[in-house]
Amino acid sequence: MRILIVDDESLNRFLLQHMLEDEGYKDCIEAKDGEEALKLAEKHKPDLVLLDVMMPGISGFEVAPILKKLYKGSYLPIIFITALDDRESLIKCLEVGGDDFVSKPFDKLILAAKIRAHARTRLLSKKVDKQNQELLGFQRKVDREHTIVEHIFSNAIVNNESVVKFFDFKVSPAATFNGDLFLCEASPGGGLYYLVGDFTGHGLASAIGALPVTRSFQAMAVKGLSIGEMAFTLNSMLLQLLPPDMFFAAVIVEVDVSGKRLTIWNGGMPQMLLKSKEGELIRKFLSKHMALGILDESEFDSECEVFDTEHGDQLFACTDGLMEITNKDGKMLDEEGVEKWYFASPHVTAEHLYQQARAYLGEAEPHDDMTIAIYRSTPLHDLKENIQISATPFEISLKLSSEALKNEQALESIMNMINSQQGLNWIRSDLFTVLTEMFNNSLEHGLLHLDSRVKRSPEGFITYYEQREKRLSALENGFIHITLIYSPAQKMLTIVMKDSGAGFDIEKVNNPDLTSSSGRGVLLMRELCETIEYSEGGTKATATMKV
Repeated sequence: MRILIVDDESLNRFLLQHMLEDEGYKDCIEAKDGEEALKLAEKHKPDLVLLDVMMPGISGFEVAPILKKLYKGSYLPIIFITALDDRESLIKCLEVGGDDFVSKPFDKLILAAKIRAHARTRLLSKKVDKQNQELLGFQRKVDREHTIVEHIFSNAIVNNESVVKFFDFKVSPAATFNGDLFLCEASPGGGLYYLVGDFTGHGLASAIGALPVTRSFQAMAVKGLSIGEMAFTLNSMLLQLLPPDMFFAAVIVEVDVSGKRLTIWNGGMPQMLLKSKEGELIRKFLSKHMALGILDESEFDSECEVFDTEHGDQLFACTDGLMEITNKDGKMLDEEGVEKWYFASPHVTAEHLYQQARAYLGEAEPHDDMTIAIYRSTPLHDLKENIQISATPFEISLKLSSEALKNEQALESIMNMINSQQGLNWIRSDLFTVLTEMFNNSLEHGLLHLDSRVKRSPEGFITYYEQREKRLSALENGFIHITLIYSPAQKMLTIVMKDSGAGFDIEKVNNPDLTSSSGRGVLLMRELCETIEYSEGGTKATATMKV
C-alpha cells in the first residue's frame, strides 16, 4: 500500500514515516507542501493520503478536492492531520473531501487503526472499480455485438414492398430483438403467402430462429409450395434447430390471385378473425395444430382450412403478446377483449389497436412482443409476374408398388420433377392438393377399401387411420400407376391415376356427401381442376389443370 504524507514540517513527516514503517507500510512518499503533493500524487498514484491542513501556499483544504478529482470515480482515502480542534474546522475537513481526521499531536495507535480501516475500504474500492471496468468493457462488447446482429436482422428480415402494401400491420418488440415474425411473399401463381409467428419468450434468444425461418419461407414461396408443405418443412427444420423448451407458434396463409381464397394453417396461435367490410364476424379460424418445432415428422399434421371470402373482407391475426397485456388492476385483455376492440368499427387499423393496447397498459411496459396483421381481401393480379412457361412437352409415368406406397413421401419426387420445369412451379400449391386427393382416393378407397363414413366422429377418425395403417402395412400386391402429360400448346397438365384395386361407386363421387371429408375433397378438386373424371369402375381418375 502506497501512502502520501503531506506536511510542511519535516519533523512531522519523519515521525509519520517511521510510525508507518513500524506498522509495515514501507512504501511512503513525502511532500512538503500542497503543490508538491499534487505532482507526486499524479505521478505515483498513492492509495492513501495523510494531509496537513495548515501549509504555506495551497492549504490542505484546497488540496483535498483536487486529489479527489484526480481519482475520478475510485475511492482515495484522505486523512487530515491537523492541530485545529474547533468544530467548524473539523467539519470543513470532511466537507472538502476528507474521509477522516486525526488531531495533533496524533495518537499512534488510533492513526494506525484508521489507516488499516481506510486501507480495507480502498482495497474494496479498487476491486469494485476493476469489476466496473470489466463490466463496462463487457457492456461495450455486448453493445457492439448487438449492433452487428441488429444490422443483420434488419437486412435479412425484409418483406417485399409490392406484397407489404396489401397488409395493415404493426410489429412491436418488448426488447431490442423480436421473437415475433411477420413475413409476406408473392407466390409464383400471382397470389401471396404470409406468416405471423411467435417464438417462445422474447429478446435475442427468441429471435435467433427468425433468420432460418425467414430464409426458408422465402425459398419455399419462390418454389410455390403449398401451405401444408411449408408447415411441414418449417417444423422439421425447427425440430432440429430449437432446444426442447422452445417452439414457434405460427399461422401460415396463402391467398390466391383473386385475393379471395384463403388457405390457412394455424399452429398454436390465437384465433384469426374474419370480418366483413360491414364489420360483422364471418368466421373464426382456431388453432388446430401444435406449434412448430414440437412434433416429429410422423406425428405432424399439415391439414389446412380453405375458405372463400368476398372483396373487402378483413382477416385479423395477432400474437399472444397482445392478448396477455394487463391493466393497472392486473386484468388481462384476453381473446374476448381483442375481439371486442377489433369489431368496434368496420375499419379498425393495426396502429389503432396497438395504441389501445398501450393505453390499456398505462405506465407499464408490455412483457412480450406484440404483432398485429390485417389482410384485406382484394384482387392480386398485379403481383403475377410475366412467367415464362416451358415450351417443351413432357410425359412422366411411374408405377408405385406396394413397398413404394408405404413411403410417406411418395409424391415428393413427382412434385420435384414437375416443378423443375420452367414456370410450372406457380401451380405447385394447387397441384399438390389435387395429387394428394387423387392419390389418397386411389390408395385408401381403391386399394385399402376404407370407408370415409367412419371418419364422421372423432372416435371414428382415429379408427379410420388405425385401419389405414394396418391395411397399408399388410398390402403386398397392389400398385398405383401415375401419368402426367404436359402440353405447352394448350398450357394444360393432365394427371392420370390408375390403381389395381376393385374400384368404388363412381356415382357417389359424382354426388359427394358433403358431411364426409372425402366429399369435401372432391369438391375442392373440382374447384382447382378444369376437369376431373372417374372411369373404369373407379379405378382410374383423370384430371386436367390449366398452367
